[in-house]
Amino acid sequence: MSGRPSLINSIGMLLLFSLSVLSPPLLAREMDEEMPDFGEKRVFSFQGQFKNLLTYTETEEYSLYRSTPEPDKKKRLIADLKRIRLSPEINLSDWLHLHVDYDNEIITGSYPESPEFDQYWRFSQHNDLMQPSCEPHYDEDLYYRTKLHRAFMKLTLGDLTITLGRQMIRFGSGRLWNPLDILNPISPTFVEGAEEQKGTDALRLEYYPTDKTEISLVLDQKRIDNEEDPKKLNSKNSNIIGRLRGTVGETDIALLGGRVSRRGIGGIDISTIFLDGMLRGSVLYSHPDEEWGDPFYQGSAGYEYTFSFGLYFLLEYFYNQNGLNFNRQLRVAYRKSQIDRIDEENYYLLSNQFLTFNRHYGGLALGYDITSLLRAELFTIYDFQGKGLFYNPSLKYNAFENLDLLIGTMWSHIFKNAEHESDFEYLEQYGFFYASLSWYF
Repeated sequence: MSGRPSLINSIGMLLLFSLSVLSPPLLAREMDEEMPDFGEKRVFSFQGQFKNLLTYTETEEYSLYRSTPEPDKKKRLIADLKRIRLSPEINLSDWLHLHVDYDNEIITGSYPESPEFDQYWRFSQHNDLMQPSCEPHYDEDLYYRTKLHRAFMKLTLGDLTITLGRQMIRFGSGRLWNPLDILNPISPTFVEGAEEQKGTDALRLEYYPTDKTEISLVLDQKRIDNEEDPKKLNSKNSNIIGRLRGTVGETDIALLGGRVSRRGIGGIDISTIFLDGMLRGSVLYSHPDEEWGDPFYQGSAGYEYTFSFGLYFLLEYFYNQNGLNFNRQLRVAYRKSQIDRIDEENYYLLSNQFLTFNRHYGGLALGYDITSLLRAELFTIYDFQGKGLFYNPSLKYNAFENLDLLIGTMWSHIFKNAEHESDFEYLEQYGFFYASLSWYF
């Protein structure tokens, strides 16, 4: 839970952070050498990552202006994230696996302690069963956070696998938009990608009756009104999802159903090989309880292909019947969450779904390896009803075997005579720039 830990905990975290920065390769090597092998896998292994992410944009609507800004007055929003991730693992034969990703993060910049900073960098933990993060320091110059990014135990008993803890749970095959990925929905414009999305505290059962069939069940218990007392947990706030997945020839078919954020859900996902590429499609139907809105559909369809000369191509369409411009109750809750963050009044409206302003979107992604070490990518989205064109070019360079450099920018163009407000209007005048360094040890 967010808050200020005791002095001892703070010192311990800072020492761990310092040790990781100064000597991670030595630490990993010494730990591995002290542990015996068990078969082909090490009983204990240790890995880690250091990441430096720099972001920059400008705005004329900064919320902490003390008075109305002058016509040409701009606020430069700069943030510099430094993250150390420590990832120990324990493997006992082929039946027990324990994994932890423990993060220490320091963010400096020009706008800490502002609503804009909180909205982008301080993720909501409202109603999460476990809230394994703390903020030892936060002021206008520096934000320091520690958290468990992942922490789970996986037990394999024959054809049954049981996973318990904070984990990534992803359903569906969509690349840009994935309607069935409702426990970890993530916008395709999120800079760090799906792997950095907050995990889910859940119990997951996976049963494989045949080599082409999977039956899975997920129980994700939530709190009520973010209440700490475990006696106040009940089934009304339980997310339960069941899925049946099978393969017929070159086609994968998955059926999904359950209850999430007080909505009954049902969906289907199909992916198949077509003309040497991959054709995908999915539909999800949601039926909220009466006080939380009307039923709605979300769906996607896409095709991806890699040409013989190396060009990767992806085209995808997304439909969201529950767009903010078409649901006043949802739009009000969304605006309120941007000012006051998520609370119990808007939690069930906003959680576990893709939030877009409009209903119809098309996405195109291209990727090409200029050299064996340098890759160029271009990602665009067109908002049909808001007439907004989003584009995101980037370059990734593999400087060394375990060191990646990335630079990219996000911009948009809004065409005239749009029916509705577009998701991308905030990027039309001032773009968003980012650069990162990732070192794996």
